[in-house]
Amino acid sequence: MIYYPYFRGRQFDLRALTQFAATDYADIVPVIEPVKDLNALPKTIAAFTTANRPLAIIQNPQVGHYQYQAQQRYPINAVLDAVNIVPAFVLTPLLPPETLAANPRALIIVQHFDDLRLFIQRGWLPETAPLLAPPEARTRQLLQGRQFGHIFDHFPFPEHSADFENMTDSFYADDITFAHQYGETGFSDFLTLGHTYSEQGHPSRAVTLHLTYLKDAQVRVRHFVSDQHADFSHPKEKFFEALDKAVEWISDQPEENLTTTTTRLIALQTTHKFPGMGILKQLMIEHHLAIMSRYLHLRKNG
Repeated sequence: MIYYPYFRGRQFDLRALTQFAATDYADIVPVIEPVKDLNALPKTIAAFTTANRPLAIIQNPQVGHYQYQAQQRYPINAVLDAVNIVPAFVLTPLLPPETLAANPRALIIVQHFDDLRLFIQRGWLPETAPLLAPPEARTRQLLQGRQFGHIFDHFPFPEHSADFENMTDSFYADDITFAHQYGETGFSDFLTLGHTYSEQGHPSRAVTLHLTYLKDAQVRVRHFVSDQHADFSHPKEKFFEALDKAVEWISDQPEENLTTTTTRLIALQTTHKFPGMGILKQLMIEHHLAIMSRYLHLRKNG
């Protein structure tokens, strides 16, 4: 069973992945869809190559402006030839069939049923290519006999971050049980970031920290929301309001839910330092990856 966490290649994504490459884990293949021409992108790829860890890079990104640049300031072609790098493609009607024929073991990301049906009917989809597809019955029927898993956005995004105060705890996923039920070989999610992508991001009236955790061999997520959310001001003060709630919860957690991120959050409360929203997103990603690694280990050995 392989876990394919899906990233959009933003700065905080890449920082978290670079840190993760140096940790001890198994059965995880991160997927990066490049969205920006960042120096951190080739550095992150190189970090996985140095650690001899598999990393999937989408060759035809569908969001962001990366694919429209005639020339990148920080090109990645030279680092994509490493044996640990898995070519990946988003299945679209514009994807040349000969591209898949030249990459018969590439990871294929399915977004739409009609695209999948077209490629299968025309015989354009290599039998050896692993696929990640939406968890739909009609899609599974098309993929019978193939190596496939599901990709799904588990994260509940209310209209406003402040609404999380009415939903402090929620079920996240039990992907392995689902995958076993349908004979799948892997699964993918969008972590606690959601699948939607915005080039500029968007401000939030509330500061919210999201920490996934294990309970009864399933993954849940706890939401910690600042008390203030009337306007967009005072992010530092709002952070400490959310942080105090998070640290109180962390203090009651068993060892299996404690990570370097939870240690860092406790230290930030002690020193009363606000690291900035980008670093906070990085820490949430690192925490989620650590929890998912333990989830895989627990279900594999439990």
